[in-house]
Amino acid sequence: MKSALEEPQAGAQAASSRQNRLIIVLADISGYTDLMVANQTTAVHGQIIVSMLIEAILKEVDIPLQLQEIEGDAVFLYAEHPGSEAQWQEVCDHVGRKLPRFFEAFAEAIIAAEESTVCRCAVCQNEELRLKIVVHSGEAVFHSIRGRAQVSGVDVIQAHRLLKNSIPSNEYILLTEAAHEHLGPSLDLGFAEGEETYEGLGSIGTFVHFPGDQEGVRRKFYAQSAGQLAWGGVRYAGWVIVEQFKALFQHLRLPIAPVSTPRRIGYATFMVLIAPLVFLALATTTPIRLMLRRARQN
Repeated sequence: MKSALEEPQAGAQAASSRQNRLIIVLADISGYTDLMVANQTTAVHGQIIVSMLIEAILKEVDIPLQLQEIEGDAVFLYAEHPGSEAQWQEVCDHVGRKLPRFFEAFAEAIIAAEESTVCRCAVCQNEELRLKIVVHSGEAVFHSIRGRAQVSGVDVIQAHRLLKNSIPSNEYILLTEAAHEHLGPSLDLGFAEGEETYEGLGSIGTFVHFPGDQEGVRRKFYAQSAGQLAWGGVRYAGWVIVEQFKALFQHLRLPIAPVSTPRRIGYATFMVLIAPLVFLALATTTPIRLMLRRARQN
């Protein structure tokens, strides 16, 4: 039996919850787990690369799309029904235009890092990393836990279950029938109809689009002017230094293996001292390397 004190709290919590229509977008980097298992010594590089790719996707996110959560190597986005059907159609059109752009931004980041890096490990070469996007339209409960906004419900579960499917590819856009109905008119893409079946959810109709290969993005990368290409190499050098220090901080705070405090301090001091030299070397050699590769491309 609830006390008189508990009842008002429960009522307040219920009042803060609401239900509304939304579009759910899950952008998942496929191939990351396999690379990490096969190349555990490159775990730091892997996290740096995935962070860079997720940031490339998030740069394309704007209103009405909102970030719900970063789920490891996946991004959970949603766009809520604004209240009128006319505005809802505008939301759907906006999300539809964004989906191909997510792939372009991802591929551009992959190519830029792959062409600029001097590291030959499997992670830095990005040979297996691809993007898959699942989109669903449905209902969700909007609420908060400890002040943090949350969306939940059967349709949210369904979207996440669809990340595990029977599609024989690790690079695609998958729309459910509901999502295709809302986004289809704004997507000038070819879709193949399919079906997925899950215990507890039954059969789910799907529409799947397979994007082209990355060679077009690579040609576009090298089609930049010499100045743009050189500046991109300098930016890459700066990005590497910043991300290495982020990774260093994480490993000093939570080391993979037990490390004494003096060794942590010594390693951090060493990294701080050599960082300017590493940046100088990268900022000098990366533009030259890119220019040579550009010449070979032509």
